[in-house]
Formats: sequence, structure tokens, C-alpha cells
Amino acid sequence: MPADGTVVDDPRFYLTVWADGAHANVCRIAGDVFDDVVALAPRARIVWITDEAHEAELRAHGCRDQDPPLTSYITAMATETAPPAVDGVEVRLAAEAVARDVASRGWGQPMDVSEGWVAYVDGEPVAYANAIACTHGLFLTGGVTVPEARGRGAYRALVRARWDEAVRLGTPALVVHAEEASRRVLERIGFRRVAAIVELVSDAC
Repeated sequence: MPADGTVVDDPRFYLTVWADGAHANVCRIAGDVFDDVVALAPRARIVWITDEAHEAELRAHGCRDQDPPLTSYITAMATETAPPAVDGVEVRLAAEAVARDVASRGWGQPMDVSEGWVAYVDGEPVAYANAIACTHGLFLTGGVTVPEARGRGAYRALVRARWDEAVRLGTPALVVHAEEASRRVLERIGFRRVAAIVELVSDAC
């Protein structure tokens, strides 16, 4: 969450609202809390992170699938062991303009991303990823590789770079909400499945 945002840690849900009031995430949902959450973030596009038990209830309130290229059915995964290093791929922190260009080419549409890690193959920027530092590890976000460079280890190299950052911060663990293609790669490099997740969206009132 960006600086100056708001956190509501209610026994029935955990809500984060961005400082601009236009974006919010809610998780740890217990019961029908839709109206209460919307009242706390009336101008926000809210991402509802839950499990299959609450999907029908949220859809009845008008929640919908994530917008492409994102998907709504994902797997929560984690690791506390170092992923393998990848030869032939250089990873470094990149300026926002470079990160945005690589992410947009990878997803095939304009993407508004912040600065993050970019992987280079043969000197060319080919993959982007970011992460959120949390109390016990890094939450991986935004991983994507441009189509012509897929299968060359860039995604795996970005995972390893963020592991190294987690170690540097003193929190050697990674967690991620993985789509199907990423799940297969992550399982091969030591991630374990934690839970099935459904992410739905409701728009501002």
C-alpha cells in the first residue's frame, strides 16, 4: 500500500485504502461485510481477496472478475528457501519509464507500474516484477516477460532477485498470488501451495 493510506483492521475484514481513495483491497473476510466495506471506501475500486466460500455472496453484490490480463482464480504460494540462481540473466532495479515499457510489452497493453526489478537477456530488458515488503517477507507482484523472451529464465531470475532482497531486509520468505502459468514455474523452484484464492472487483459507487 502506498504511504499515507488507511488500514481498517476489523474482526470481520482487513481493509487497506490508498491515499487517493480510489483504490482499496480487502481480505480476511468473515461474513457478509460488503456494505460496511463500501461505506469505508465509497470512491474506491475495491479488490476483494477471499476464498471460494464467499464467491457467490460477493457476486450477488455485483462483484465481477478481474480485468484482463489479470485473472480471478489464483493460488496463494510461499517459500522460505532460496530459489535457484539463473545464469545468463542480469536483474537490476530499473527506473519507472523502463519498468513501464517492459510491463506494457509483456502484457500487451499500456500498464501504469512503478519502478521495480527488470531482467535483461543479451543486454535487452525483457521482464519486469515488483514486490511489497511485509513484516515476515516479500509479497511478489507484477511479474511478466515479453513474449519473445519467454522460456529463457527471466521470470525465475526475478524471483531470485526478490529473494535476495528479502534476505537483505532480514525477512527471508516470499509469498505470491500466482496465476496458473506462474504456479507451474514456482512449484518447480520450491514454492508450496497455501490456498486457493478468488479475487473479485467492485467499482466505486
